[in-house]
Amino acid sequence: MDIFSIDLTHNELNFIRQSLETVTIQGKDAKFLASLQSKIEHELSEIKKMIQEEEQKKMLALSETIAKTSPKK
Repeated sequence: MDIFSIDLTHNELNFIRQSLETVTIQGKDAKFLASLQSKIEHELSEIKKMIQEEEQKKMLALSETIAKTSPKK
């Protein structure tokens, strides 16, 4: 099986995930669809994790900047 890489935005992945929920399939395709949904869910989970980590870094940097620039009492 060949594996290819493709760049998709968060919105594109969400759209694909939602679309897969409405697809009519035959029983023989169920495992394939479940695998595809699992892969997409994993990617969306990783994206969410990366976004949260970036937000935490920004908040920490902001807190450090505020602490440095605040007048000392």
